[in-house]
Amino acid sequence: MKSEVMVGNKAVAYATKLARANLIAAYPITPQTTIVEYLSDFVAGGDLKAEFVTVEGEITAQLVCLSGSIAGARTFTATSGEGLLYMSHALHHTARYWAPVVMAVCNRSVRTMQPDHTDLLAQRETGWIQLYCENNQEVLDTGIMAYKIAEDDRVRLPVAYALDGYVLSFTAEPVEIPDQEKVDAWLPPFKTQYPVLPETWDHDLEEYKKHWAQGKGINEPFTPFAGDENFSHLTMVSWGKGHDLQWRWRAHQEAMMRAKKVIREVNEDYGKHFGRSYGNGLLEEYRTEDADAVIVAMGTLASTSRVAVDNLRKQGKKIGLVKLKSYRPFPDEEFRDIGKRVGTIGVIDRNISLGENGIAYGSIRSSVYDLKDRPKVLGFYAGLAGREVRVRDIEKAAEMTLKGAEGAPTWIG
Repeated sequence: MKSEVMVGNKAVAYATKLARANLIAAYPITPQTTIVEYLSDFVAGGDLKAEFVTVEGEITAQLVCLSGSIAGARTFTATSGEGLLYMSHALHHTARYWAPVVMAVCNRSVRTMQPDHTDLLAQRETGWIQLYCENNQEVLDTGIMAYKIAEDDRVRLPVAYALDGYVLSFTAEPVEIPDQEKVDAWLPPFKTQYPVLPETWDHDLEEYKKHWAQGKGINEPFTPFAGDENFSHLTMVSWGKGHDLQWRWRAHQEAMMRAKKVIREVNEDYGKHFGRSYGNGLLEEYRTEDADAVIVAMGTLASTSRVAVDNLRKQGKKIGLVKLKSYRPFPDEEFRDIGKRVGTIGVIDRNISLGENGIAYGSIRSSVYDLKDRPKVLGFYAGLAGREVRVRDIEKAAEMTLKGAEGAPTWIG
């Protein structure tokens, strides 16, 4: 294993190279652009054996990856901000086709180039797994783990992993690069599933419905024909007029729920092989053991929040941090457990759902709502459109959380 000081975009490129992605399609957009440049250099120099497809826009980039994944390629794309919004309808198709595409997103606010998380969180209903990174080392590690998660037979869903634009994409940090041989041993070559029904198919929808009725959907993926392929993961299936296609949505939801266990397993196994893991893969707790209250942050705001927590701990204030890594699937069980241990949860959102609240705030509040003695959940907006968030801003939010202050979400920074 070697170390190199590199920007976040180069960490993305190295992760893709180490994972041996063999089909790359992307359209450059700031601050994602250098990911594409690094990867094209790897391919041109013979360091990565892959087909690099230059396209005219983000929709085509996503559809090339979708088609390639169905055909058996390990695919990768990257985008940011308006490019992600333009790609949106193709994201739905990739997820509905059960294609384990991996995509890096350099978070960029809409109508400005500076970072916030609204671009990717706006895609939360597309059916993609969403993972958020705190630093460049986590970017590289998550980029490798993403393929292991996406290609697991219990999941077979696309994964997007996010790094804050500029703050990580163009900022250099020391990063440990795993040996290619170790990654090859840990991440086997991609094996596609049947894209269409085989000629020997002799099952019907009623058999799958029976599988549901037995309560097996989430824990036991249905395998109706020889091999490891899942009926729930078939990509190009139409049952014709009169058939109920709601089952596709149910199967997708079951796969997303199974992904929680897979993410935990992959995170733990990666730690055993490479010496680094990130909480339980869904979230990471910091100094929460005896905390009276916790603050929640995503991406690079988690780093700032750690410093704020340490400062307040020195003053004898029992505050902890929860770093939310996986927004989809959402770790509701973990937040219910945390809600039983603390009196207040303060959620710092680098996003906003206009007309409502912060997006993570709403999800966390919903998760703990049914607890008998549920904690107060406070919301804070910070860092939208790239506004600087300082340690003292987080300390202010943490102080308000410790006091259990009531009221509408508060703007900080």
